[in-house]
Amino acid sequence: MVKEQLYKKYAKYYDKIHDKFDQEQESSFIKWAVDNHKMSEGNYLLDVACGTGRHVEFLKEYYEILGVDINPEMLKIARLKNPEVKFINGDMKKLDIGGRFDVIICMFSAVNYNTTLGELKITLTNFYNHLKNGGILIFDLGLNLDNWIEGLVSVDTIVDEKLKIAVLCQSHLDNGVFNADFVYLIKKNGKFDFDIDQHELGVFGMENVVELMEDVGFENFIYAEFTSEAWDARSGDRPIFVGVK
Repeated sequence: MVKEQLYKKYAKYYDKIHDKFDQEQESSFIKWAVDNHKMSEGNYLLDVACGTGRHVEFLKEYYEILGVDINPEMLKIARLKNPEVKFINGDMKKLDIGGRFDVIICMFSAVNYNTTLGELKITLTNFYNHLKNGGILIFDLGLNLDNWIEGLVSVDTIVDEKLKIAVLCQSHLDNGVFNADFVYLIKKNGKFDFDIDQHELGVFGMENVVELMEDVGFENFIYAEFTSEAWDARSGDRPIFVGVK
């Protein structure tokens, strides 16, 4: 068992496991947010923690895109799916690309890989410094203290003729960190495999994230579930941050 695998072994199954998420709808929201909030004149988009390029597939028609991810196996898949787009290896906590972008996105709760508020401030500052004046940052905070359910067990399954996968995880916070052990049960071509993919995810209060965004210099707008509706803490909806530099 290897700590912090971050899908390295199971990158090839990532798209199948996460097919329930609607990247087309999310990408439509991103375009709406850009059209309604961006004030810079360019069209250069940085996709941080781009994974296998699931959002890139829908956004590359509208933007010049650079994809960044910490996982080389994910990047291999992203390049195969989007050969016309440039992808590089990188860590959001150490981001130093040198260029400036009109839009930065960080999807699928990837910002939660910052396990402390100190780490998150460093990452948000990196994003801010890589934006042009008038550019925008968009990220979702799928894990936060307003929607956290302690002890929740999740099970994702994929079943087809040659491949069967079950992924299990239980939510538990330890000093504000979700030590997420994803248990993989795989049957492929009649052969079984079993392993645990470990992730450490920070779970923060919304007020703390809002305060950090303001401290870094962003003007905040928060939307609900990739729609144009304002986020309400009582709803349990996933908050989507749009920060304007």
